[in-house]
Amino acid sequence: MNQRLANIYRGPHIESFHSGSIVVVDSAGRILALAGDPNLRTCIRSAAKPFQAIPLLEYGGAEEYELSGEEIALTCASHGGEPIHVSTAAALLRKGEFDEEDLLCGAHVPYDEKAAADLRASGEPPSVLHNNCSGKHAGMLLATQVMDVPSSNYIEPDHPLQALTRSTLADFAGVSADEIDVGIDGCGVPAFYLTLFRAAFAYAQLMATVKGGGGVHRYAESASLVVESMTSFPQFVAGAWSMTTPLMEAFDGALLAKEGAEGFYAMALEPGLATAFANDRPIGIAMKINDGSMTRGRNPVIMRTLDLLGLDATSRPELARYRDWPLRNVAGTLVGEVKAEFELEIL
Repeated sequence: MNQRLANIYRGPHIESFHSGSIVVVDSAGRILALAGDPNLRTCIRSAAKPFQAIPLLEYGGAEEYELSGEEIALTCASHGGEPIHVSTAAALLRKGEFDEEDLLCGAHVPYDEKAAADLRASGEPPSVLHNNCSGKHAGMLLATQVMDVPSSNYIEPDHPLQALTRSTLADFAGVSADEIDVGIDGCGVPAFYLTLFRAAFAYAQLMATVKGGGGVHRYAESASLVVESMTSFPQFVAGAWSMTTPLMEAFDGALLAKEGAEGFYAMALEPGLATAFANDRPIGIAMKINDGSMTRGRNPVIMRTLDLLGLDATSRPELARYRDWPLRNVAGTLVGEVKAEFELEIL
């Protein structure tokens, strides 16, 4: 069962809408709130990145390569290809004596509009370092070294690193690795399918491993590095192109967020942040917009979800542009708007 989440108004009338599902889960595995189908099975795409970064850290990569918080955050990033992202990805490669040719993610134009415009003006083509996943791939190359496994085919689903990544995600999601179906992501690495419930639970467990109230304790040190790096350096997790960076900045480290392609989004909240519940455990949130909308459909839904959970996101001026979605015609005349109009069923 899907639910209508956002309506597109042209004048006073609804012209179209975005539907999808949302689930809110605590670190004990209790569903606290939902809209639509919590058992919807979907590909979490880049929302897997915090878990894909853990094998590097589990094998001592932070110490071996003296990784900074910014560098760890970039291994979890869908970055905009801004200069700080490109230079940090290059620095990660140098630490393992790799170069750009070793990255198998492919090249694309930076997501960040200014970075893309500057690159066009320079006359230079985009490189693999501009790929939003270059930090993740650089981290994977470093992981192959500390694991002492081949680096040449690191993106293949049967590579030891990718098998370990799948089992790591499974540990946080509370399922067996065989229960996670695999596709191929836009950057070439395995992409993972989970139900929304299991994705939200994985994020709740990630936060609980750091903040208490559950968690997967065998990963305590690595999970702490991931959470602290992402929330301390959110500009390295996304940048100016995405809602993710200002969203994490607005909540001063108490909220971890990560987008996935095709309208997927996941968040983890510290205990007590969601005042809609009398709950002392970390909370995970997963949502999917059915038509794959990455901005118009998804961002207003994120804002309303947080408001319904008691976070009062709409009062924060730095987030206002993600809540309000005016529709203008080519002459610039205001002709409508997008409104997230749904309720969560609080359980």
